[in-house]
Amino acid sequence: MNTQAENSQGNILIVDDTPDNLDLLAAILKRRGYQSICVDNGAEAIEAAHSGWVELILLDIQMPEMDGYEVCQRLKADEKTKEIPVIFISALDEFADKKQAFKVGGVDYINKPFEIKEVVVRVANQIAIARSKNQIVELNNQLEQKVKDRTIELENSNQQLKDEINRRQQAQDRLLKMALNDSITGYANRNSFISRLKQALSDTNKTPGYFFGVILLECDRFRNIKRTLSHIETNQLLMAIAHNIHSCLPETALLSRLEGEEFGIFLDRIQDVEDAIAVAQKIQEKFSQPFAIKRSKILVNINAGIVIGNQDYRDTDRLFNDADMAMQQAKEEEGDRILVFQPEMYIQLQQDVDSAKHEMALKQAIKSQEFVNHYLPIVSLKSDRVIELEALVRWHHPQQGIIPPQNFIAKAEEMGLTNAMGNLVFKQACQDLKKWQRSQKAQSNLGVCINLSAKQFFHPSLISKVDTIVRKLKLEGQNIKFDIAETIAIENPKTALPIFQQLKRRQVKLCLDNFGTGYSSLTCLHQFPFDEIKIDRSVVAKISPTSLKLEHEKSANQLLEQIITIASQLNMLVTATGIENSYQLNLL
Repeated sequence: MNTQAENSQGNILIVDDTPDNLDLLAAILKRRGYQSICVDNGAEAIEAAHSGWVELILLDIQMPEMDGYEVCQRLKADEKTKEIPVIFISALDEFADKKQAFKVGGVDYINKPFEIKEVVVRVANQIAIARSKNQIVELNNQLEQKVKDRTIELENSNQQLKDEINRRQQAQDRLLKMALNDSITGYANRNSFISRLKQALSDTNKTPGYFFGVILLECDRFRNIKRTLSHIETNQLLMAIAHNIHSCLPETALLSRLEGEEFGIFLDRIQDVEDAIAVAQKIQEKFSQPFAIKRSKILVNINAGIVIGNQDYRDTDRLFNDADMAMQQAKEEEGDRILVFQPEMYIQLQQDVDSAKHEMALKQAIKSQEFVNHYLPIVSLKSDRVIELEALVRWHHPQQGIIPPQNFIAKAEEMGLTNAMGNLVFKQACQDLKKWQRSQKAQSNLGVCINLSAKQFFHPSLISKVDTIVRKLKLEGQNIKFDIAETIAIENPKTALPIFQQLKRRQVKLCLDNFGTGYSSLTCLHQFPFDEIKIDRSVVAKISPTSLKLEHEKSANQLLEQIITIASQLNMLVTATGIENSYQLNLL
């Protein structure tokens, strides 16, 4: 509790359950010469008010045990405290909240987050009103005792009382206006706009054929513009924007600054959607000219979403949602910045929601390690034994079960998650390989094959990742093989070659994947140190005992012979994928 000073501007009780708010308000008021008591609950507030010291109360609404409304009601019901003016300071911004505040006896209402100047001005105003009232009461008491002898003085005092009442009424009118209007632009605020929309919705039920329009406007790139302006200049720009919009509206329209750089327009009794479009286009044309703020010229573009209100709408939330959806889509359109809401927009919205959910699920799957390897055996046709196992990633979704890679790989690449996913596949494959080698000593030479994506191959951490896993699991590099698409090497050979060489120094085997499908494969074989080539399944698929296209099978046979011959000359192994029958097996 702060002690009262002789030159105090006023004694104020601050009630808020948030210590930071108490400290901030107390510091602000102290710098202006006020003395204050700070309490954090309603019971202590009532007790402090009975001290006779308090001239004004700043009261929060949302507090535990006893909210601000109840505190105010108790104060106003008590003869000792009923005359103390109460200013509510709250984050609640609905019109009903403010109406309730004035109903229980509040004289003013300030929204959080508050402006310091606004708080100081309103506190000074109410202190002055309270002191004037006390002075009037004191004068009236004196006048009642001297009424017979001092008639003229009584008349003067009565006139003073009338003037004070008028000033107080004017102050209350100003407060009500502030509660319904935006403090920066002077036009309606969100509360007023919603109230007008509710009235319009009610009219649609009462009056057949009554239509109204709602336009949501947003200034494009306003955050970037704000960075170049001061706070005062930003407010000046907002006022200029509001004035420009208002100049394009019919007399019956209502303009509201909803928040930030977003404005709402209510068009009463329109004939059809073309009326609303014409207004939006007129505003857009007005904004083709730059705003002059001090010495700068600032060009502001707008995006507009339009909704026609009719009997299909039952609440303001849906009106706002539909208009906002049209506005956001207008922002994404190239050129056309004005869009009328269409129900089909919900389809795109649902697709965006589903895509976002899929992205979140993928990120969570990596964290939860829901990606597991299934293994495809690679069999030697000479010994008929499994010599390697190829790791094929699958997503074990907790609800959807096993999801194949074609349903998530593309999205993972789009999100830049392929490296993280590939590292999981590589680590798990090496761990599984070590388990198999320990359990079956006869298969100590068993290898594992992992497909590397371009992002994983070129990632700076690839070599260190290989070193860490090999060292930790005590594996031989020769038991690890990487399948690499030829596009990885061909598109960036200068960067790829050093990586290949570092892997070869660690005895890691390198396999050129999908061989036989491109035109650069032979160049790739001579330029890079591959140990093996893997014939694509599309080549093997052309070999069939029942094939009606013998020329295709003949060319496939010739291609296979050439590939095997080239591989033999380059001392490379050959693996064929997609062998589906004994005819293909025997031929190979």
